[in-house]
Amino acid sequence: MKKYISIFALTLVLGLGFASCNTETDEPAGGTAVEKMAGHWVVNTDLIDGTDTIHNVYAAYGIVDWDMTTYNTANDDKDLMWLTDNGKFWGYTIKVNVDVNAMTFNCKDTYIYSDDDGNDVTCTITNGKVIPNGGKNVNGKPTDAIQYNIEFSDDPGSIYYVYGVRYAGF
Repeated sequence: MKKYISIFALTLVLGLGFASCNTETDEPAGGTAVEKMAGHWVVNTDLIDGTDTIHNVYAAYGIVDWDMTTYNTANDDKDLMWLTDNGKFWGYTIKVNVDVNAMTFNCKDTYIYSDDDGNDVTCTITNGKVIPNGGKNVNGKPTDAIQYNIEFSDDPGSIYYVYGVRYAGF
């Protein structure tokens, strides 16, 4: 008798399981408001300090490329996106103003964190843009490029030029 009850219970659970999976939907798959500008990027950083340019700031530490990410806000705003250096550069995760049609972004005096002395550290991004097919991936194929200038309040006068290409998965 236990055997029949077990088989009945298993059949009931499986039947309900299959019946509860409704894969039909009338909703088309869609993207986000900033999907053309969102992505995983591999970038380098040059320091533009006065009249000197120091290419690839991290090269002295053996870091030639670093990862950063851009993505939509929780509200899927069409004029804002998140930009983060994933803790690889200055440790910023900030919202930037976006113009998706022009593929540009910027921010002014945006709070990043408080330093050890309790001072607020902010950054300003200028000339930010995503350039469709503006770069080449590791295989030499066209891919999107990203670039922007960033200045930090705790390092005034030093402008960092961040530039790179969309991550290709290699």
